[in-house]
Order: sequence, then structure tokens, then C-alpha cells
Amino acid sequence: MGKKRARSQEEINQRYEDILTAASDLFMENNYEDLSLTNIAKSLGLSRPALYSYFHSKEALFLKLSEKEYLAVAQEMRDKFSQKIEVKKFCKQLMTIFLSRPLFLKLLSLHQSVMETKVGFDHMKEFKIATVPFFRTMFAICQQEFPNANEEKIAQFIAQINVLLPTMDNYRTIPTEQVQVMEELKIFGNLPLKKALEFYSDTLEQLAQDLK
Repeated sequence: MGKKRARSQEEINQRYEDILTAASDLFMENNYEDLSLTNIAKSLGLSRPALYSYFHSKEALFLKLSEKEYLAVAQEMRDKFSQKIEVKKFCKQLMTIFLSRPLFLKLLSLHQSVMETKVGFDHMKEFKIATVPFFRTMFAICQQEFPNANEEKIAQFIAQINVLLPTMDNYRTIPTEQVQVMEELKIFGNLPLKKALEFYSDTLEQLAQDLK
């Protein structure tokens, strides 16, 4: 038997959060393409129409999930970076925050190619507006870390980070067998493939040279 319809505002809010939690759990175990509103609803004991009353499409659901992750990461950055620190440490701590949130990184790998293009302009714009606090927080901590850099250079630095972010999920999940083959073939020379934290921290530190 399916779950009863949520009637009170508290029940509606809880059902909303339950849907997001179920979607995130299923997403971390499956490919996005293999998920549907039907199997998300089934995991919760809901009918598809009941789920549809909260989210009109899979893309809308996952954009909301992405929004929550953006805002959670923004809060974590505010908590972590309360003062200027050594640049190398800054880069490592920032990348540690990102890499500690696999859901965030997996969602980012899908944004432009899958989700944002299918929800329509209005919903895409709403999503962009909702994630502004993430970028404002990023700008603030970069201004704090690089007080001598002008706004244009900081904006460019953040744009470069934004380009790196969607690549992080693929890099951190490269299968061990593939790493072994790449190292045997010396695809990247004689050096072993760096771990994700080391690779992205070093890359960010190189990009930060222009801000000092």
C-alpha cells in the first residue's frame, strides 16, 4: 500500500525532503539516465502522480537537489575560511571541501549537458538565481585570500574553478584498472597519476599565481 497523502504543511515539507533524499541516494548508486520519477516514487512508496505534485520532471527534481548542494557548500566555505591563510593551504582546503561532497560533484558533471537544457529558460534562470550565494561566497573568500588582486582577476579565477568543478567527479572515480593501464602506457609521461586532491590542489595553486 502506498503512503497516505501529506496533508499538513509539516507533512508536505517532510515529504519534499524525503523525495530529495531518496533521489540523492538512488543517484549515487545509479546513472542519471537510468533513473525516473517512477522508480524514485516507488522507493518511497508513492505513486508517480503524487511525486509529480512536488516535481514536474526529473530534471526539475535534480536541479533542486543541486541547488541544495550549492548552498550547503557555500555555508561550508563560509565556516572554513574565516581569515587569510597560506595559498597552498587555501587551495588544498577548498578542494577538500569539494571532494568531500561526491553528490555535489556528480550533479555538476550533468548540469549543462543534461539538466539545465531540459527544464526551460524560466526554471534554468530560477536555478541560476538560487545559486548566486555560492558564487558570492567564493568571491568573498578569494578577496580575503588575495587582497591585492583586482575584481576582474578574481572573477577570472572563479570562472576557472567553475570550469574545473564538472571534471572532478570523473577524475576521482577513474577505475584502478584504467589508472594502471595509463601508467603502463606512460600516457602522462613517467610520473604516476596524481590522486584527485593533489591534482586539483596543485592545479588551483598554479591558477592562483596571477592573483598574488
